[in-house]
Amino acid sequence: MKKIWLLISALIFIIIGVFGFIFLPYFNFNVDSQQLEKSFSSFGEQIYFSGRGEDGRIIPYNYGPNWLRMHGGGCSACHGDNGEGGLPLMMSNTEASSITWESLTEEEHMEGEDQEEHPPYDKSTIKRAIKDGLDPAGEPLDNIMPRWQMNKEELDAIVIFLKDLD
Repeated sequence: MKKIWLLISALIFIIIGVFGFIFLPYFNFNVDSQQLEKSFSSFGEQIYFSGRGEDGRIIPYNYGPNWLRMHGGGCSACHGDNGEGGLPLMMSNTEASSITWESLTEEEHMEGEDQEEHPPYDKSTIKRAIKDGLDPAGEPLDNIMPRWQMNKEELDAIVIFLKDLD
């Protein structure tokens, strides 16, 4: 009889642990927003490196890599600290593209070897790519690119920061 209760208790703990592991990324762990702001030189830098917006909230997104939900982070998690990309994306056969201002706004911009050319980005098309996952020609970006649910202030801040990355 004790063995059955021990087995049932173990199964309950395993089930609780599995549910906790599955749903943990969806909890919004608040951070001290004043301390967060002191860690970065600008609001755009805060978003780029931490994926956190106003009041330290985690900026929600659709699509993107599942590991980003688990480990958190912003643009730098894929595009690197300097925005030059080239990093292989975990659990994918894709490399992150460069998102430096120069590479995005150059006349002959190609996303990758297997994709067609499109017009250069500008402020509005960069914002559209971040929010809606569309390139300047209106074609969808790969689903590995998160569609960030940023407000106007956050979008403006990240675009200013991308200009400063160069």
